[in-house]
Amino acid sequence: MSPGRLLRPPGAASDGQGYRWTMVKAAADRGELRSRVDRAVLVLFASVVESLGWATVALLDQDLEVAARVIEGDRRIDEQANELTGLIKDWLSEVTIDPDELEDLIAILQMVPELERSADLAEHIAQRGRQGLGGAISPRARGLIQSMCDAGIRMWQLSSRAYAERSRDLSFEINEADDELDNLSVELLCEGAAGGVDPAIAAELALVARFYERLGDHAVNLARRSAAMAAPRRLSPLQALRRHREGSDDAGWAAWGRTWPSRIRGFRLIPSDDSFARLFESLAANAKGCSEAIVDMVQGAETVNGVETLDEHYQDARLFERQGDELTVDILRRLDVTFLTPYDREDIHGLAEALDDVLDSMFAAAALMSAVRVESILPEVKQQADNLAAMGGELEHLVACLRKREGARYRLERIEELEREGDAIYRRSITRLFGGDYEALEVLKWKDIVQSLEDAMKQIEDASDVVESILVKEGWRWRGRWPRHVLRW
Repeated sequence: MSPGRLLRPPGAASDGQGYRWTMVKAAADRGELRSRVDRAVLVLFASVVESLGWATVALLDQDLEVAARVIEGDRRIDEQANELTGLIKDWLSEVTIDPDELEDLIAILQMVPELERSADLAEHIAQRGRQGLGGAISPRARGLIQSMCDAGIRMWQLSSRAYAERSRDLSFEINEADDELDNLSVELLCEGAAGGVDPAIAAELALVARFYERLGDHAVNLARRSAAMAAPRRLSPLQALRRHREGSDDAGWAAWGRTWPSRIRGFRLIPSDDSFARLFESLAANAKGCSEAIVDMVQGAETVNGVETLDEHYQDARLFERQGDELTVDILRRLDVTFLTPYDREDIHGLAEALDDVLDSMFAAAALMSAVRVESILPEVKQQADNLAAMGGELEHLVACLRKREGARYRLERIEELEREGDAIYRRSITRLFGGDYEALEVLKWKDIVQSLEDAMKQIEDASDVVESILVKEGWRWRGRWPRHVLRW
């Protein structure tokens, strides 16, 4: 139900006059709507914290009733997330919104899927309780899992506070807890790889460690989005004009207004220079090239001249990464000297950093494969490399949509589908590694490689979120308000 319909009194006319009355009333009650949105977001935060705690109880105590409660709670969280998303979209489509408020609502729209996915991770942990994993692990593994739960709950509580208070001061505590969670994850993996542990149990422990680790990553990401919402905003040209109007006397403003047409003739509020878009396209093309070099590394590792081929393609990946660094520096330098930018400055900076992170994570995977001199390649690593290259190609097409302004929705959906497929491949690779066919040293070596490839795919998804944010904002600016079809592209 849209904000307009929520606020229309019984018996109000549905004609133009009634619609205008509804919009006036909606604008007057905007604060109430925003409070509703904030309350709904905080409820989702609290639900994830509760689900994480009870999921750990279900796992360690093998409590089927608690596990069923967590699984049912995940369905309720999905429903709450869908209702919140619908409310925000309807609000955006029917009410004229201040640019700062628009940015906040876009940020919230991007936070909702992370909250939803986090509840899914808690549900996965509870499912292990139904399978009886808690009764088959060592006391040390149980202690590590409980410590991971405690660290994760602390991170999520801090992240919730960061949103409620719009705080930028909690990042250090959250990052410190995230480091603790990552260290506990490594310890749990080592416990699973220890001698005498059933391979099936070891694989399940590796997945559980990954679930807690991803929950921590989501808490960090959400805190960062909250910090961005608290950051000072630059004035858009229209906001600057409005502020000028509010600070001027009526007579002076009227005199200025009479000369308005002659003053702005030939002046463009939105610059037409597409150099930033072209630089982003080059950076995305570099990411695609680096992903293809990784595919070549994997394919060439098992050939007769495997080591030489590995080194050759590793140097290709290194060249793409260095060129990416140069392009990133070029973008940031251009940003420093450009007075009026085609996109918000924070978005330009954010996309440059996100694409650079994509290249860095890809190169990290290539560097690992080169350092350990891989020979016999895991089948899942081949699949990961192919999936990464497919995501790199989709990212290149998505970035091109900054200039074309069409086709973005398909590319975003493809990246999301491929990222989910990457998660499935990662789980299969962990199951294979801990299946008992590999020595402990091989397990640790390949575990780092498959993790780095998984991280590279996650970075591509993060970069696609930044592109989506830019496209949504630009769609709103060109039309003066948020049309319904913008969210579909």
